[in-house]
Amino acid sequence: MIQDKMRESKWNNEKMKRLKENGVTLVALAVTIIIMLILAGVVLNIAIGDNGLIGKAKQAVDKYEEAQQQEEEGLKDLDDNLRAQLKDAGEEADAPHNVNWDTSKVTPTSDGKGNVIPVPKGFYYAGGNKNTGFVISDVANDDLNNSKQGNQFVWIPCTADEYESAKNDVMDCNWSHDEDYEKNGNKSGTEEKGDGLAWRDNYIENDITNINAKYNNGGAESGISEITSKWENNQPTVATESISKYGGFYIARYEAGVPSNAEFSIKENDLTYKNVSKRGTTDKSGLDMVKNLSPVSKMGAQVWNFITQPDAKIVSENMYKNGSNGTSESVGSYLVDSQAWNHICHVFDNILGKSDEQRTITNSTKWGNYYNNTTTDYTKIKGLWACHKLDKTWEIAKTYETRTITEADRSNICHVELASGASDDFKVYNIYDMAGNVWEWTTSHNINGDTMYVNPRGGSFKYNGEDASVVHATGNDLIENNSVHVGFRVVLYIK
Repeated sequence: MIQDKMRESKWNNEKMKRLKENGVTLVALAVTIIIMLILAGVVLNIAIGDNGLIGKAKQAVDKYEEAQQQEEEGLKDLDDNLRAQLKDAGEEADAPHNVNWDTSKVTPTSDGKGNVIPVPKGFYYAGGNKNTGFVISDVANDDLNNSKQGNQFVWIPCTADEYESAKNDVMDCNWSHDEDYEKNGNKSGTEEKGDGLAWRDNYIENDITNINAKYNNGGAESGISEITSKWENNQPTVATESISKYGGFYIARYEAGVPSNAEFSIKENDLTYKNVSKRGTTDKSGLDMVKNLSPVSKMGAQVWNFITQPDAKIVSENMYKNGSNGTSESVGSYLVDSQAWNHICHVFDNILGKSDEQRTITNSTKWGNYYNNTTTDYTKIKGLWACHKLDKTWEIAKTYETRTITEADRSNICHVELASGASDDFKVYNIYDMAGNVWEWTTSHNINGDTMYVNPRGGSFKYNGEDASVVHATGNDLIENNSVHVGFRVVLYIK
């Protein structure tokens, strides 16, 4: 009996021991499984994670393919460059491999420096290159002296992103006020100088669809009201599409000049103004007189001032509307927009100041026709000029002069208006007079209350080159204003 109990106790002890051992084994198994799962996760993560072996292998393949593609693009670019360098300046060349130019609209043309520029049909190489300013003319065999008197334009390289970023890039927008504005009906005020931030939110490019609702002086008798209601607000789209396709645009080399067939143009042996009061009037008779005319972009031309901004827009678009030699099919001509103007200022900024730190885009005194320009030798300037006394009496000259300009002329309260391209001192990147001589209307405007103001750029002969530099934009010219020291300039966008 006692032995049976002892055997039973021993068996129970052995049973408990085995149960404990089995329990430990199960725990160990569970722990082992957990550890194995963790290790498996780690291994999988190392293998297929973002930074894993497979991921890194894929990244290596992607980088190799990207490098291979970049190398192929580099070789193609080198091939394009070598092919272009084999061509003389002005010679037809192969289009770059990475463009989709419409060769029915343009002729790929070498600049002689390894660059290929799209030259619109009906235009011809006149001189320069991408680094100095590539110039074209609508007359064959023209040159940088404009000896054939063709209308000339300069290629401005520009990407779509650069053009878009220039939209609100108002670099130096000052509110100017003087007797000129007051005489043209503006409210009196004080001069403020700033960077344009105060009115940038109201700075609108080409938005003229509601102009009559905002424009407070366009009565039924006004030609302005009649014509602006018909304007098409498509220039920004045209510009963006053209720049995206061709990588730039063309700006007139000269300020817009009066065409020889205009009633108010200067004829040989007749150096008097013709119909000054009608040159850009807002009444219908004045509008009828100019609406079928086209400006010129020629050296020595009589600058087309006394013109309103709406009239400037109309005649700018006329320039190649019915052009010959395929020009009307290859380009559209427009009044320059401030986006294009701003981008050109950046091009100038990369050129100016290299040899003379005072030649900058914010101080144009030394490279523009301003009253305070003491660097240019005006006695060497040839061509038409006029002496306007605009300080107090506002005496507009009745006669253009051709004699040599003297120091006395400029010191006698005389503000000297010059013909276009009068001096190489006023040239940057082969473009003349964007700083000074006359303000130039743009398509931009701003709205203050119920009043529409249009924004000319670049200063004039009546101003100094620091307060009215090339980047300067005024903010208080009424849309019906015309003045002796405001003109305009044409821009071309390839179709």
